[in-house]
Amino acid sequence: MPTPPLPLLKALAATPERYILAMFLKDLISATGEARHDIKQRLGGILCAYLELDVITADQYNALAAELHAFVWGQA
Repeated sequence: MPTPPLPLLKALAATPERYILAMFLKDLISATGEARHDIKQRLGGILCAYLELDVITADQYNALAAELHAFVWGQA
């Protein structure tokens, strides 16, 4: 069975208080082309805010950002 896209981000967005993250994540998965890049920027900003507010650690941020990058731009 293939790995679902964005498992780390989906896990972070699974709690009700992170409904904005979940909304943008849903939009990202269904988006194509330039819209996907725009949504990636928004999600990156949300992750930065979570890092600054100590919702996530630096290691978690790096893993989440890498997962997001790979989803939008493909595996390195």
